[in-house]
Amino acid sequence: MNYLEITKRSLDKGLLSHVGKVPEQTMLARLAAQAKRSRDRKLVVTARDTFALSDWMLPEDPDALAVTGIVEPNAEEGLPALRPTERHPEPRAEYLRAIGRQAERNRRRDDDGKRRKLPPVAEVAFEVLSEVGGLVPNELIARLKARDLVDDLGTLSLLEALADDNQQRIDQGRRPQFTAIRTDANELQLSAETSAPENGPLPLQTQEAFCKAANLPFENGKVVLRSHRRKDEPAAAVVASSPEDLALVQTARLGVKDARRAMARVLRKKLSELDTGTFEKACVKLLHANGFRELKVARRAKDGALLSARKKEGSLELRFAIRIARGSGQVERRTVQELRRDVGQVSANLGLLLTPGEARNDARAEATGSGALVMLWCGDHLSEKFFDAEVGVSVLRVELFEIDEAFFEQARADADEAHKRREERHREKDGRRDDGEAADAREGDSEPAATPPAASPGASAPAQASAEGDEGDDGDDEGEEGAEAAGAPGEGGEAGEGGRRRKRRRRRRRRGGAEGAPGQTAEGAPRASESAPPAEGVAVAPPPPASAPRAEPVSEPAPTPAPPASSGDAS
Repeated sequence: MNYLEITKRSLDKGLLSHVGKVPEQTMLARLAAQAKRSRDRKLVVTARDTFALSDWMLPEDPDALAVTGIVEPNAEEGLPALRPTERHPEPRAEYLRAIGRQAERNRRRDDDGKRRKLPPVAEVAFEVLSEVGGLVPNELIARLKARDLVDDLGTLSLLEALADDNQQRIDQGRRPQFTAIRTDANELQLSAETSAPENGPLPLQTQEAFCKAANLPFENGKVVLRSHRRKDEPAAAVVASSPEDLALVQTARLGVKDARRAMARVLRKKLSELDTGTFEKACVKLLHANGFRELKVARRAKDGALLSARKKEGSLELRFAIRIARGSGQVERRTVQELRRDVGQVSANLGLLLTPGEARNDARAEATGSGALVMLWCGDHLSEKFFDAEVGVSVLRVELFEIDEAFFEQARADADEAHKRREERHREKDGRRDDGEAADAREGDSEPAATPPAASPGASAPAQASAEGDEGDDGDDEGEEGAEAAGAPGEGGEAGEGGRRRKRRRRRRRRGGAEGAPGQTAEGAPRASESAPPAEGVAVAPPPPASAPRAEPVSEPAPTPAPPASSGDAS
């Protein structure tokens, strides 16, 4: 079909996700880019600007392929203008409404008022780079905007989109299609790899070189995009890792996939060489392993048998008409049509075809066409069914490991939480210690001064002064006992007050009270028992035993004794 007819039918059926300024030219450029691919090509050029599907096996015209997609210059463009260019456009109301941001919003929307869908950046960039070769990012963005394939696209967004496409292809076991190098002038140049080199670098090395040239972080064999970074992680954080180790891991991963494909081809060849009975029994064991029950032979043929079976799928129990065909011949549309007729004859819901041969495209289209659905287990896919059911093969487990970033993120969060709990416990402990010291200080400041016991009426004034000095002595309990003994008998309050003072003094000693604290007096103060004779009728305690000679008196002057009491007071 010519590209004009393809464009017209696509627009009529609404198959295009976006429409450029000139839909025909856009369609021609896209089809020509697909036809010029060296791999994954689905179109061939049979004549100039005429395309066909590669599955149709039509001959390709190399001369037409070389000139397809080249736009011929318009002869009328070189002619002089019919009238001079107007300086100002014609004033209209829609021009006044569509100014500023409103014009940009209108340009991004289609006729139905919905937001215009744009193709992936990597896809359109590959097409442009395949046509013109290497380009710098700014020039590539300009070409994409000129074709109206992108809206607002920055350099960093473009590079991340291309790197992300490369990473997805590597994860799928394919080669990346974008490369980047730095020129002698330190200018970044992007290009599309249209041909797979025989002895080229590994896919992981190609991606690493792309990220290095584009100044993108490359960590653990993968590119780190802005959406994948943590908020507290710097943009240029790159973990130093050995490229050889990462290349070995990637090679092992790709080797496992290649080994599975190779073994599938080996098993397919083995199945095609089996005789009819052996192949039929192998397929019956495979069906039993996949949940098929009540297998019965409905009809036998030279190349295989027709079976009926049941299989439970959720709440439904489906009936199958199963055709087992040996041999390596290709499956044609006629085979699928015959199986669909057998589905109606055995009153089945679905059809299933098992054969080592490969299914052609017309057979695949017929299997999903109108009528009963026919499932095809053909070619390498039949081998994959044997692999999944582990029937006819012995499994050798190969363990490949990858770093679990979520595990380390959780460990980091747990460590931060534990650190916060430790700091909180330390703060609480320091707060309790400060509160205890403050309470002790308030208790020491709030203790009332020691009040000397009242002297008896018969005691003289010097005796009262001596008693006051003994009561205020912090380091001598005997002076206090003498003062209590000098008191009047029967006054229990005085004895209780002295006991409380002793407890307070012991508590201050344990805290290491400072020298000269309140309540301490000079050693040279006279005692109450030595200053004056006791009055009549007053019980006096015996003097304390002689002790070791006292130390030198402190510098504080001794209190001045009170004047002697008058005779009237003594009486």
